[in-house]
Amino acid sequence: MIPFVKAHGNGNDFIIIEDEDGRYDDLELVDLARKVCRRKVSLGADGLLVLGSSKDFDFSMRLFNADGSEGEMCGNGARCIARYAFERGHAKSDMTFETKAGPVSAQVSPPFVTIGMGRIDLKRVKRAKIKAFERDVTYIALHVGVPHCVLFMDGFYNISRDELLQLARSLRKEGVVFDEGANVNFVEVKENHLIAMTYERGVEDFTLSCGTGAIACSLASHLLCGTPLSIDVKNPGGINRVTLEIAPNDTAEASLTGKALIVATGNLTEEALMADYHWR
Repeated sequence: MIPFVKAHGNGNDFIIIEDEDGRYDDLELVDLARKVCRRKVSLGADGLLVLGSSKDFDFSMRLFNADGSEGEMCGNGARCIARYAFERGHAKSDMTFETKAGPVSAQVSPPFVTIGMGRIDLKRVKRAKIKAFERDVTYIALHVGVPHCVLFMDGFYNISRDELLQLARSLRKEGVVFDEGANVNFVEVKENHLIAMTYERGVEDFTLSCGTGAIACSLASHLLCGTPLSIDVKNPGGINRVTLEIAPNDTAEASLTGKALIVATGNLTEEALMADYHWR
């Protein structure tokens, strides 16, 4: 049996396991993510977080999406693993850990966690317009550790979910916005906050919250609309606070604050890892 913790950041949920001794190889982790993230027949989650050892930092984080693909970074996942690492004694309340997108700093004050996302290259920001739902829609595409496309659409939540999914999946594809594909965000700018929803690669669906999506929406909204450098982003699953710093050398830094809740601990049984049943 495999010990696990279940955690979520505003409904963006993860299974956390430890692998400091490197007993799992990459293929085993891919297979494990695909199996345990299945909802209804296994534990179910948006992704699998793996806490490993690091030579230079407190620990390392690897993220495997529900489809088995490995992500470079996840803001809500980073907050969840930081909370876990603090609770289990892997790190103090102020920590730095390794990710595929580079080192991430975190400050834990349960249940809240703030993470620093490092430097964002504003020279890579792209702006374009598309026609969608009988209107001109402006989008901004940018890298915030992972690639995001932010579409500015007032009242997007009044459009059917199926129609939004169709548009998101068309923009998510490799080579459309970025060569590697993109997460797709719909955002409405309010006077003192943003309303946003994110379609995530790897999950291949909308999630209740996306940390890097909140940062992407905040930065894109500041660049396009002049919104405040510190702003709340309201997702279907809750609120994240994003704080930006814009440097004169075409770079920005961002921090993300929100709740990271540990909701269950236990052991994954062999029956949680059973192969899918195909009835025809």
